[in-house]
Amino acid sequence: MRDKNLDIRHQYKSGSLQNAEREMVNDNSEIRSPHSVFEKGFTLIEIIVVIVILCIVSGITIKFLTDSLRIYTMTVNQKTLFDEGKLALERMCRDIRDARSITGTTATSITFTRNDATAQDGAGENIRFDLSGSTLRKVKNAGGAPENPIAMADNVSTFTVTNATNEIQLQLTLSLASGENVTLQTKVYPKNLQEDLTSTYKNFRILDSSGNPIVPTWEEWRSP
Repeated sequence: MRDKNLDIRHQYKSGSLQNAEREMVNDNSEIRSPHSVFEKGFTLIEIIVVIVILCIVSGITIKFLTDSLRIYTMTVNQKTLFDEGKLALERMCRDIRDARSITGTTATSITFTRNDATAQDGAGENIRFDLSGSTLRKVKNAGGAPENPIAMADNVSTFTVTNATNEIQLQLTLSLASGENVTLQTKVYPKNLQEDLTSTYKNFRILDSSGNPIVPTWEEWRSP
């Protein structure tokens, strides 16, 4: 009887162990199953699609950044050329406006005699503006020995001078190797020339009792 009870207990324990092992196997098989939620992943096609999408987005971003940088660089270069050309034209106009006489003009240069002295120029000094290579120059003591050239602007591709009855037209084009270019144009009329009877509005001089202009005094008259 006792042996029978022991045998029943042994069978019960064996059955419990077998049930526990079956449960563990079921649990492990569920974890290891390819359809288990714990082992779900990406297929090769999904990975390739993601890589292609990332490449497209990266390419668009790089193109946008490259174009933005190119436009910024072009704008900065244009602004630099414009400022340099504007300053050169203003300096030339200021000097030519004070000319006592225009002694010579060509398609790419102008020579004149200054009337009044400044901190840089002397009264009666001959000055020439011309283009040497890609440098716009102001040549002091023009025609004398020695001449004193001063650089006014670089990257100048063309410099054109037109003299229409002492009305001087200046055209300046500046350009860079990267493709940016700026063209500026202005007109100036010297205020110390002899009275121009055909265009009296351009040269307002004070006349003496005989009707001759008083040199170098001048003033601008306002119409009533």
